[in-house]
Amino acid sequence: MKTHCIVPCENRFGKLIDMRRGTLKGNEIATVVLQSNEKYSNEERMNVLSEVVESILEKCSGNGVILFPGGMFSTGENEPRTYYNEVEEAVKRILCKTERNIVVCVGIDGSVDVEGYAHDQIGIAVSRKGIEAIGRKFHPAPQEKGRVKCADTHSSEEDGKSRIFELNGIKYFMCVCYDTYGVRHKNLPNSGVDVVLNLVHCFYPKGKGPSGDPYFARHGFAGASKQWKCPVFGTAVFFNREIPERWPSGVYWNQGDKSTQKWKYEYNPLKPSRDILEVEIPEGKAMVRIYDLF
Repeated sequence: MKTHCIVPCENRFGKLIDMRRGTLKGNEIATVVLQSNEKYSNEERMNVLSEVVESILEKCSGNGVILFPGGMFSTGENEPRTYYNEVEEAVKRILCKTERNIVVCVGIDGSVDVEGYAHDQIGIAVSRKGIEAIGRKFHPAPQEKGRVKCADTHSSEEDGKSRIFELNGIKYFMCVCYDTYGVRHKNLPNSGVDVVLNLVHCFYPKGKGPSGDPYFARHGFAGASKQWKCPVFGTAVFFNREIPERWPSGVYWNQGDKSTQKWKYEYNPLKPSRDILEVEIPEGKAMVRIYDLF
């Protein structure tokens, strides 16, 4: 398997690559971006999760993380924790078929009010052993302030679990959607995280809802990568629009002190290591990019 040297070894992540290259091979990140016609149910989304994970396991041979979007599942008026068990058992059934070390990260929204705001926005990480990590959104989008129940801090536990999990010696930090902006806006220090995983919710056509996918890549992904000097991987659902071919689901900052305002896609050194896998699903399609981490 070809491994990409992401950047010169002048920071924590570069040094980590040098230290671990040759000893931790086959570590991958699979980002799952959905294109949707908005017609889906939790049951259908669970079938999508199962089909996509099984396809990835069939076509890839490494260890690592499979990352789904934020709000992949919704519990409506109920709290997201009411759906933890179903997601956990479904993922365990699939991953128990392999001896590889895989963690599936997926978003669950709940406690939805009459205006459609999900007060609880959660990301969970599940291995074949069960739930490894849970993270609640800690930094709301401007329109969500006062409407979303956020974690007290980025290091707060949720249901007794940290949002950070370790796999093959690599520490992953789960962000729920706008949280990557929080990393930058709050000037948070990196306390030993190697990779950021961002479960973004969705993008719509212009004028139909949130549509700032380039803005999110520039200031959310690249901004957090600049702040913490590590790669950021993200996923989202594109409702009623094509998935932009150039939208990056993996970003690494290598532009020094340059403003994120001036960042462009072509500056991003982090590229998928293999062809994109497309999976046809009832609501549209799932596009999977595989990145070699080490």
